[in-house]
Amino acid sequence: MKTESLNVLIVGGGGYIGFHTGLSLWERGHKVILFDIIEPDTRWISRSSIFTQTTKSAPGTSRTIVYYGNGEGNRNQLKFIEGSLLNAEALNSVFFDVDCVIHCASYGMSGKEQMPAEWTKTELVNVKGTSNVVKACLSAGVRGLVYTSTYNVVFGGQEIIDGDETLPYFPLHQHVDHYSRTKAIAEQFVLLTDGLCQNVNKNMPRAPLRTCALRLAGVMGLGETRHLPRIVKSLDLMKFRYGYGDSLVQFVTLKNVVQAHVKAAERLLSIPTFWEGKPISLPINNFEFFRPLMEALDYSYPSLVLPMWLIWMVVYLIQFTHSLCSKIHPGLTFTPMLTPAEVYKTGVTHYFSCDKARMHFGYCPEQPNDISDAIQYFKQEKEKSGNKKGFV
Repeated sequence: MKTESLNVLIVGGGGYIGFHTGLSLWERGHKVILFDIIEPDTRWISRSSIFTQTTKSAPGTSRTIVYYGNGEGNRNQLKFIEGSLLNAEALNSVFFDVDCVIHCASYGMSGKEQMPAEWTKTELVNVKGTSNVVKACLSAGVRGLVYTSTYNVVFGGQEIIDGDETLPYFPLHQHVDHYSRTKAIAEQFVLLTDGLCQNVNKNMPRAPLRTCALRLAGVMGLGETRHLPRIVKSLDLMKFRYGYGDSLVQFVTLKNVVQAHVKAAERLLSIPTFWEGKPISLPINNFEFFRPLMEALDYSYPSLVLPMWLIWMVVYLIQFTHSLCSKIHPGLTFTPMLTPAEVYKTGVTHYFSCDKARMHFGYCPEQPNDISDAIQYFKQEKEKSGNKKGFV
């Protein structure tokens, strides 16, 4: 179905999801601005349809503006503008003539960022930052806001089988990590603003802001820099498994995350009355998701299964040590192998239905558990290193 050409702003556009979503929208003929504190990874760009890049400084500021193109005549360029969502002035400056905003900027998702020493920053980015985005949307008369959320807003360690959007939010005070807590607060704020309209000029009534939230599982794929490299670095230590019974967890590949964001943005503005202000879950289920990666890198799939009480003991000891080190000196902190929230995510059955996403905007997962391109990349990197350990 052909859709109108949109002006799309992606907050967090320098990140993995934001950049690739922006690239896809741009390739579909939409005008796209990527807004973030960091530029997209050059490796992502080298694998894309982009082959021209021009870097400039914003007039009167030290902020960077990068124009990406593919040489196709007068086609609009994909633009990156440096800035923080915590800087209201910088944020508001990129909201000119924007139809839809995709907000995928966040902090505190995994690893070192989940430690208590990072909770203040996590709350600042996820709650205050989202508040700034919503206020900017209302002030600028933006018609649509797609919020990149997480299934963690309803999951806190309890078993969930084929869950859907009717599940209640997990009690905020019971979350073991601040990321899940702050994402739940931010998601509710975004959804509660659905239908609001701030008419600055009474003579020019504006359409109301339509919002939705996409609740993602762990995102995997070629070029992913948060989870897969950390997992590959830990393979030497992965001599065991754990979990409550035959636990089933879920992941989602980059291709399907991009598809979901693109379709949500396009359909939210074209037929918003069916599903505005709603969360959408995007499930992919696979218990042995990382077996192909381990075997491709010549690691044996672990047969030893450790009891969960032992895992919990070790994880909380790691968290205590990290907190102690951060108080002594910031330079002593480290990236933990596992955090409490990650134990829940990897050891407790929880997966969700995507029927609502299929019904409302045609979400159709393609090869849902396929990360063969990422596996091939790591295999090649290992071969380049002479099969040495620590090649990542």
